Amino acid sequence: MIEGEFDDLIWPKYNDELKRISEKNIKTGIGDISIFQRHLAGAFNNEGYLANERGHFDEALEKYFKSLKLLQALDSKNDVATTFNNIAFAYQNKGLISKALFFYDKSTRLYQELGNLKGVARVQNNCALIFDDQGDIPKALEYYHKSLKTREAINDKAGAGACLNNIATIYHHLGNLDKAIEYYSKGLKKQIEINDVVGIANSQNNIGAIYESKAALYDLTKKGHIADSLLQLGLNNFRQSLSIFQQYQSKGGEANTLSKIGSVYNKQANLLSDADIKKKDSLLDLALAIHNKCLEIRTEIKDKRGVAYSLYNLATIFNSKKEYPLAITNAENSLKLSKELGFPDILQLTSLLLSKLYAHTHNYKNAFEMHQLYKQMSDSLNNQAARKASIQKSFQYIYDKKAAADSVKVADERNFFSIQMKQERIQRFALYGGLALVLIFSAFMVNRFVVTNRQKKIIEHKEKEALVQNMVITEQKALVEEKQKEMLDSIHYAKRIQTALIANSTFIDKHIPNNFIYFDPKDIVSGDFYWATAHKNKFYLAICDSTGHGVPGAFMSLLNMGFLSEAIKEKNIEKPNEIFNYVRERLISSISSEGQKDGMDGILLCLDKKTNTMEYCAANNEPVLIHNTSIIELPKDKTPVGKGERQEEFKLHSIDLKPGDTLYLYTDGFADQFGGPKGKKFKYKQLNELLLSLNTVPLNEQKQILEQTFKTWKGNLEQVDDVLIAGIKI
Repeated sequence: MIEGEFDDLIWPKYNDELKRISEKNIKTGIGDISIFQRHLAGAFNNEGYLANERGHFDEALEKYFKSLKLLQALDSKNDVATTFNNIAFAYQNKGLISKALFFYDKSTRLYQELGNLKGVARVQNNCALIFDDQGDIPKALEYYHKSLKTREAINDKAGAGACLNNIATIYHHLGNLDKAIEYYSKGLKKQIEINDVVGIANSQNNIGAIYESKAALYDLTKKGHIADSLLQLGLNNFRQSLSIFQQYQSKGGEANTLSKIGSVYNKQANLLSDADIKKKDSLLDLALAIHNKCLEIRTEIKDKRGVAYSLYNLATIFNSKKEYPLAITNAENSLKLSKELGFPDILQLTSLLLSKLYAHTHNYKNAFEMHQLYKQMSDSLNNQAARKASIQKSFQYIYDKKAAADSVKVADERNFFSIQMKQERIQRFALYGGLALVLIFSAFMVNRFVVTNRQKKIIEHKEKEALVQNMVITEQKALVEEKQKEMLDSIHYAKRIQTALIANSTFIDKHIPNNFIYFDPKDIVSGDFYWATAHKNKFYLAICDSTGHGVPGAFMSLLNMGFLSEAIKEKNIEKPNEIFNYVRERLISSISSEGQKDGMDGILLCLDKKTNTMEYCAANNEPVLIHNTSIIELPKDKTPVGKGERQEEFKLHSIDLKPGDTLYLYTDGFADQFGGPKGKKFKYKQLNELLLSLNTVPLNEQKQILEQTFKTWKGNLEQVDDVLIAGIKI
């Protein structure tokens, strides 16, 4: 089976050719037929893998059984074990659990016979997934930890990362968010180490879900703005995941992420009061459309569990919209399917919702029955035994790992204490003999012995105190260093996320061929960012400076980029000034409701490819146009995108560009940098004069000159802010 290859527009063509050549040579009898039979079996397995990924489970099973027949005839045991696993996974996706467990057992036995630990670990993980789906938490954790130990033993980082993610998901469902974060972080580190893009996408989905859960902990009547900010962070993670799954045509991943996005919109709508009814209805309609799209995909790929969950999600939206008959219909369909397939977690959710819906429509008999079912499912999923078993497994795993490392040390300590005891016995005998010999001098000698012994104990006590203090200091130092490393790891991961969201240079070059971007963050992550997108024959480029720099600035930049994308892609707002108005409104409602002046300064350009015109909106930062030998400072609005002293509507401006003109967009970092012979600011006037002097220089050289000028000006002084300059030649 082909693993790690996700471009199913390319490799299936090679697989078809492999299949054609193999069948031809088997038929003609040319060469070693067994080689071509093995290739043909591999081709069938690859076809099964592709069908399974696309949700065509019956087709996948047909291909896998064809492969199995060939491999059993060849006595290729390792490939047979792999095919057993593939067959089981297809049955699992179909919801046929008993058949899945039967083939997983056959796969495990064969892998163990062959000593293939990687195969054993894979099957253990798949079995855990089944038990997890059925609500058997202790059994699921048992198999996840088995798989994790096996994968770590063979240094399988990708597999270990997946196991850690799965364990974290269980703790998340149990409500232990701190434990969930611990395991998600461990898994994410392994995925980053091997650049597992799809694994990172899954982790971003999971981290988004944690933000969603944390949002639910806040009192919505008093801290709704905090909950909304946490939901927005979750939404940003989900959008990144969705982009990856769509790129690699992973229907299951796409549907799962759409489900999460729809749920966030529903929760954001429920944060709003009746005074914001228009905005609330808009969010609910958006959530409804996304959940319907999710249901369509899950139905297409025959994901029955997913269909049941999507029906429940649709019921929650209709409930929020107060369309109770539609809510009851979808919830009842979800309940029926969940009962047929045996999914207690969905039964728990749906029965609780139906209990409330029936009560609302005065059907109290059914409401009582649904509440009883809800209690039954809750007891099954959340009993104390499940929690204790999960904690026990975690400590057992840590103990087993430590025990192996400490075994030699324990043996050495036992030998040491044995020798020490013998020496002490000899010393005691010598002491008794010595005391007998000097008994006649007892008064004097005993007194001296007591004094000496007391002094010795005082010295030993002080030495022990010093040793303990040194141990404490050493331990505290190690702890501080570990915390610093964890913080740096987190910041570097934040940089990866920010870099992924910042505009790709290839994408910008495609729409504006003659350009440069000079970007020099003050810290590992930055508040300044450049962002671009294309929508409806229009290209947008933003050059922005978020409030703060470093980690706080990066946090704001992620929100700002998320809101820009939301305005254009989801709200279909096209004019730059209206986009900035929308982003400002979202920022104020999300994080500035208590007076904080958070947001950004920036410039948003819009190039209309149909009319070949350029429009822009500028918040505090002004674009600069160089025409021939003159420099023109273009208009700007003296207000930020966020809460400020002035809350006027942003203005729309158009730019009359001529061939040979150069447009510059920049933030304040370059002009505000201290340096030069007198340690003063560079200032905007000197920066504009520098840009004017570079007008005849090619853009790529302009970037190099700007970099060198900034470096020379700064000298040995500290960089005060992020630096961002963009140049566009017409």
